Amino acid sequence: MIIVPDDPGPAGPDEMLKAAVREVFDGDGFLANVWHPYRQAWVECVSFRFAFIDAPEMGQPFGPEARDFLLGLIANKELRLDPVGKESTGYRPIDPYKRILCMAFLTEQMDVGTVDYYHAGKRGGGSVKRARPVTRNIELEMIVNGWAWVTEQYAFDREAEYFAAQDDARRDRRGLWAMDNPEPPWLFKHRQKRGRRDSEGQPRLI
Repeated sequence: MIIVPDDPGPAGPDEMLKAAVREVFDGDGFLANVWHPYRQAWVECVSFRFAFIDAPEMGQPFGPEARDFLLGLIANKELRLDPVGKESTGYRPIDPYKRILCMAFLTEQMDVGTVDYYHAGKRGGGSVKRARPVTRNIELEMIVNGWAWVTEQYAFDREAEYFAAQDDARRDRRGLWAMDNPEPPWLFKHRQKRGRRDSEGQPRLI
């Protein structure tokens, strides 16, 4: 597995959420309890979706594998979540399915040993001589390990870095890129919707 060290920078209580992951739905969505800093209490069962990646649907090839990879990354862990507003949502960090759009960062101990990493647009490897905490970008880890696409519908500040990670995964045929022409999930969903619409428009045979 390739990890992606990142520095999300400081943020106030209105700019980030502390969340404890409860369930992973697929490769880009999950359920978590969220710490409410003003109430000093946990808000249970809030749905989240990553803002800038799109993983295979569960009915697509590699959909279950993408979910399982994300499950291994974040299940039962605490994350820093930075909500993301988009023009399509009126700059509110809520998608049409009432999920909070976010970027996710995981800070945990990096143990002594060898490590593969992706940082500043380059992939490398090395030896960790001293155990220490490291903060990682979960969206980029899903991309560079080959389990998600970068969303193409929206422009964002770090898209060059994200697309470079996707190109790296494609070159090495990691994850879903083991297929020659994997179908992006937005095209898959459009095709499924069109198929349902066409079938509903057909006259019934009695």
